[in-house]
Amino acid sequence: MQKISLLEIYLIFLKIGIQLLGGGYVILPLLNKYLVKEKQILTEEEVIDYFALSQCVPGIIAGNISMFTGYKVRKTLGALAAIAGVVTTPFIAIVVLAHLLTNLVSNEIVESAFYGIKIAVIILVLLTLKEMWAKSVNSKFTYILFIILFTLMLLLKLSPAVAVVSSALIAFIYFKIKEKINA
Repeated sequence: MQKISLLEIYLIFLKIGIQLLGGGYVILPLLNKYLVKEKQILTEEEVIDYFALSQCVPGIIAGNISMFTGYKVRKTLGALAAIAGVVTTPFIAIVVLAHLLTNLVSNEIVESAFYGIKIAVIILVLLTLKEMWAKSVNSKFTYILFIILFTLMLLLKLSPAVAVVSSALIAFIYFKIKEKINA
C-alpha cells in the first residue's frame, strides 16, 4: 500500500462528497474508483467490509465508511481528514439550500429535476447492490442466509440491526463448525 498524505485523503473524500448524491450507498462505486483503481490503497474486499461495518454502527454510512477508510490509511488523522472531506460539500450545500429553500420548494423546474435525480439514485443503488451481491452472495450458504433474512425482514418486519447481528452470528457459527469439520 502506498503512503498517502492527509491533504490527499481530504481531497479524495472532498471529490467523493461532491459526487455523493443519494446517500451512503452511492459511495461504493466512488470508493472503488478513487481508492481501489486509481490510488490502489484499498482492495475491493476492504471497501465491501468497511461498507458492511459502516451499516452496523450508528451514524451516516458515508461518514462511517470515510472514517474507517481514513483510519486504515493514516490512523486517527486520516479518519479526520476523510470525514472532513466527505462532509465539506454537503455542509456548504445544506447551508446554501437552507437559505434558498423557500424559493426552491415551489419552483417547477426544481421539482422536475428531483424526479430525474431520484431515478439516477435508484440506478446507483442497484449498481451498488449488483457489486455487493457478486462479492457477498457467492455460495450456497450465503444464498440461503440471504433468502431467510430477506423473508424474515419482509414478513416479520425484522429490524435491520437484528438482521445484521443475526447474519454475523450465524455466519460465525457456520464457519466455526465448517472449520472443525474440515480439521
